[in-house]
Amino acid sequence: MPSYNKLSQIRQNHNDFIMLIILFITFRVLALTAFRPGGLVLDFSDFYWYRSFAELTHQGYYPYYNLWTTYPPLFPFVMIALYQMSTLLPPWTFPNLWFTLLLGGFFLLFEIGNFILLYLFALKIYPANQALRPCWIYAALFVPVYTVTGWFESYPLFFFLLSLYLLLEKRPYLSAFFTGIGFMIKLIPAILIPIALRQLTLRSLLTYLLIFISTVILIGLPFYFLNPALFFGSQQITAAREPWETVWALIDGNYNYGIIPLDMRDLSWTATAAPPTRIPWLLVTAMFALIYGLVYFRSFDWHNPRNVIAFVGFTNSLFMLWSKGYSPQWLNWPLYFIALLLPNLRGLIYATIFSFGNLIESNFFFIMFPEEHWLFIVTVLTRTFLLMVLAVEFLHLIWPQWVTPQRAKIRTWGLTLFIMALLMGVIPSAQRLGESYFKSRLQQSPYQATITRLQKEKVTGALLLNSHAVYDWFYPYLRHDYQFFMLDDYAPPNQSVEQRTTALLHRIVSETEVLWIYDANAAETTASEKILTTWLNHRPPAHIQDIDGGRLYLFIIKNER
Repeated sequence: MPSYNKLSQIRQNHNDFIMLIILFITFRVLALTAFRPGGLVLDFSDFYWYRSFAELTHQGYYPYYNLWTTYPPLFPFVMIALYQMSTLLPPWTFPNLWFTLLLGGFFLLFEIGNFILLYLFALKIYPANQALRPCWIYAALFVPVYTVTGWFESYPLFFFLLSLYLLLEKRPYLSAFFTGIGFMIKLIPAILIPIALRQLTLRSLLTYLLIFISTVILIGLPFYFLNPALFFGSQQITAAREPWETVWALIDGNYNYGIIPLDMRDLSWTATAAPPTRIPWLLVTAMFALIYGLVYFRSFDWHNPRNVIAFVGFTNSLFMLWSKGYSPQWLNWPLYFIALLLPNLRGLIYATIFSFGNLIESNFFFIMFPEEHWLFIVTVLTRTFLLMVLAVEFLHLIWPQWVTPQRAKIRTWGLTLFIMALLMGVIPSAQRLGESYFKSRLQQSPYQATITRLQKEKVTGALLLNSHAVYDWFYPYLRHDYQFFMLDDYAPPNQSVEQRTTALLHRIVSETEVLWIYDANAAETTASEKILTTWLNHRPPAHIQDIDGGRLYLFIIKNER
């Protein structure tokens, strides 16, 4: 065990990081406990889907046995195990509580590992007094916090980063082992294998590949024996899906998220030919392979940690550009490399635009504005452009001589103009979305018929309501044409409800001759409504209509001013 003096020395040398990681952990634990992903737009996250998937075990369904899954095996069974643990506790009012805390806590362990690895990477490529900057940038980013509360991305990212770190530490065999584990969570860690090819001797490389393949086989074999037909299910399902949330989805005209094309319980489903597409995937893949090869085989120092990490960041960006699909939680990967490799104002601008685009796409387009395809197109094209820029930025870190003063000036002005274009688009976009929001909410309103009726009315004046919910629906659409008033059944000790209601009615008639009343619940009569009824007894209504579950009255009041 390390001696006390050694631990004390470590604490002194890394005191700022220790304080930062305490805040990092505390913030995420409290966020996981006290916040729900989706915010005020909609309570949603993949944790709901994970729980629904795990609940199928009640009926005897298990992935890789009699249930399809979109994930390699090391995630579904963790999900199921933690769900089984959560069922040991009686459910709370929010039934996902214990499952969310257990699964989110499990992911948080890996997110903490990612943060520690970020610091260790930074120590390799920056002076000690600058190594903390990537950490506080990553700690302050919103998307990683948001992701750990509802998605599993920190789990595969950890094994990817750990494998990369071990390669940099000249421990390739241990790296191969963890790459194999990461591969059985998410296939992306396989992109580290070409890096090992450039760093190892032939003999070491063969051992590395043997360890990687053996790890994958040892993990995968039990699941293969459960049901060989389901073993490659995640790849088959991905192949059968339409492109989603990428430029390839735009080309194919798909404005939806990644829909799974089957019921996971349907074992009769077979992977047929890929869905019809306008994309020549063979040509596209060849083009990306060529770009990758041109960089990969170009000479640079493969033993320089900064170069290797930058190349991995470039590969990750290239992979996302090539991928047929994109999910918002994937943003964690490029953000990590931005924090590590571009801890400057330019990197923060990239991260900020990425983050806002992610939020607009996932929380606003899909939920609030699914018919506004232009919004989807703008967010996808913006992200695609930024991924291309990011790939070039990482290449500039490998070959800084490419960044001549003229190119640096072009980059600066290009980014400035890009930001200005985005900002200039905010006002017309907000106006268009505002109009769309008003229209779509009216279509969903429980008082649509009443609002539409009053909008068309030429005789306008006061509008008296007895429900705050009705007020909230009426006011945005009718505020320009009507004066709004609310009945009130409260009276302070020195007044009565009758006095307050009568005063309100006298105020109304002093300002208008037209009084519209919408009674949201005609079957119930409150104290203020009794007084209103008495006051209106000698005034016959000009119009009565039962509409939207309530009753609409019109009174023409003259000679009372």
